[in-house]
Amino acid sequence: MRFFYPTEYKILGRLAVPVIIGQMGLTLQNLADNVMVGQHSTAELAAAGFINNLFMLALLLMVGFATGAVSQIGALYARGSKNRIVEVLRSSLYTDVAYSLLMCLCLVALYVALPYMGQPEELIPLMRPYLVIQVCSLPFMAVSTAYKQFTDSVNDTSVAMGITLIGNVWNIVFNYLLIFGRCGFPEMGIEGAAWATFSSRVLMFILAVGVFFLRPKYKEYVALWRTCRANQKDMLLLNRLGWPISIQMGMEVASFTLVAIFLGWLGTNVLAAHQVMLSITNLIFMFYLGIATAVAIRVSNHNGHDNIYGVREAAFAGWQMIFVLGVILSSVAYVCRNHIATLFTDEPAVSAIVATLILPLILYQLGDGIQTTFVNALRGLGDVKKLVLYSVIAYLIISLPLSYVLGIVLEWGAFGIWMAFPFGLSTAAILYLRRFLWITNHKQYIHEHSDKK
Repeated sequence: MRFFYPTEYKILGRLAVPVIIGQMGLTLQNLADNVMVGQHSTAELAAAGFINNLFMLALLLMVGFATGAVSQIGALYARGSKNRIVEVLRSSLYTDVAYSLLMCLCLVALYVALPYMGQPEELIPLMRPYLVIQVCSLPFMAVSTAYKQFTDSVNDTSVAMGITLIGNVWNIVFNYLLIFGRCGFPEMGIEGAAWATFSSRVLMFILAVGVFFLRPKYKEYVALWRTCRANQKDMLLLNRLGWPISIQMGMEVASFTLVAIFLGWLGTNVLAAHQVMLSITNLIFMFYLGIATAVAIRVSNHNGHDNIYGVREAAFAGWQMIFVLGVILSSVAYVCRNHIATLFTDEPAVSAIVATLILPLILYQLGDGIQTTFVNALRGLGDVKKLVLYSVIAYLIISLPLSYVLGIVLEWGAFGIWMAFPFGLSTAAILYLRRFLWITNHKQYIHEHSDKK
């Protein structure tokens, strides 16, 4: 097996750059949200951060569920089966919207439970309306996400990038207008940030649907839209693929977001510092995710042609690219550790806490890069059942309990809670890589022996 893959680097880069730009826009939108809300008040930053952490968990569960379509559409695209692609797309719209409604019910339960989660009492009146507005945007996001999986899987990643950037610009502008009450708009603070986000998600929904039906490149798919129907077989398959991915992503994100409950016990400043750190780690992760998304697409295309060597090369080329980026971005984070928090708040205590959390962030980059690459490679292959077990081990058995022990029991505070992340992510990396090597060796064995017959 080779260790240098110039062709894969080129193709992965072409697929990944639009995804990274779109993710960068999304991350900068979240950054702008936090900066503006934080400038309005530290209490609102803490409240928005807590809700965003838990809402992001629901959102990524939904996105993970929708990702089940990538392995199917990507393989069908490689084979040129346009009618089947449309059938899978239509089926995914039904399943994704149904899943989003389930997430809405879960978040309603969260609304009721907020006063009993041990958070500062003064934050509850800020959290509740912010959560309600966010919940209402989920069905719109489900539809736009289903179309994104389609456009990404047919190697047209620039579409989602454009839609995301337009929505992000809209969100940032209306954040400014509604949070601070500019240009005749009322000053709404944290609720203004929620309404700006809601309106941007409705806009992205309209753009996603419009692009599919109006873009000339998709006219063959649109022509098949009336004759190709959603069907129970595809919906069952998407559920079998989507649920394991959703649960895996949910447990990974939960290892970061549910620790907000522990951090809330330590006070508002610690919770605000955690939100700042999540913004930093999301900024780094967007580069990983862009390349890993390209890996999933490329792996699904190779798998559609039964090219197991191409599957391996795409995965390892993607990991090499992520490793180089991880070294560069970790170095930048370390150099800027004492100044990052000043972008969000003028509170010196928050800045001091953030500076101590950079070390655990750097320590988990290697594990995060490996697990991100190979979990997406497995998704591209449609091999997702084992992901749930691996995620339970890495995140629920190791990461979350270790966060509690180090941070609360041993009283290491926020630093102890964050020091659990390298252990959880490294465990996930080992398990996903091991599974990928096993499944590709198995596929190679079957392929070689079938050829001999």
